Amino acid sequence: MIGGWLWDRKTTDAKARKILRNPGSREFITYAALLLSRIGRPKEALKNYIDPLVLCKHWASIKREMRRDNWNDARIVYWQVVYEYLLEKYRREGIVFRKEALPAKNPLCKETGSKLSEIRREQGLSQKEMAKKMGISQQLISRIEKGRENISVSTLANMAHALNRKIKISFVDIESR
Repeated sequence: MIGGWLWDRKTTDAKARKILRNPGSREFITYAALLLSRIGRPKEALKNYIDPLVLCKHWASIKREMRRDNWNDARIVYWQVVYEYLLEKYRREGIVFRKEALPAKNPLCKETGSKLSEIRREQGLSQKEMAKKMGISQQLISRIEKGRENISVSTLANMAHALNRKIKISFVDIESR
């Protein structure tokens, strides 16, 4: 039967369930994002459509797909809480999903991120408050501050503005360092 959360898709509930049982399917992320965007009942979604363990393993990609539609923001926050609950449950059981955090790739990104973090803390702002001021996610602020995000000059300018600072860029001879 076509309908329910698949109202605009030319597919059946049975076909969607088959796709959602196969994380290797090229349609998996699209259908998982659609499911979570349209069904706000975790018991129904996790019992009938997507395995909770699979959701945890693929949450970052699903969330990225959900972000393509701005109207999903509230649903993303909702499912993020569900994900964090499941993640904690699985961690207590000894299941780990993420590898160790990667170190900063570029010393300049690390140095810039550390300075931004220092200024933010001096001003008494949390990462969440900073993110809200800028209209970006707290996770992005975290990656920037850890030096794992190579941000554009435009993003750097926006961060400086949010911190009531100006940017001064200097180019110096390598020998004079």
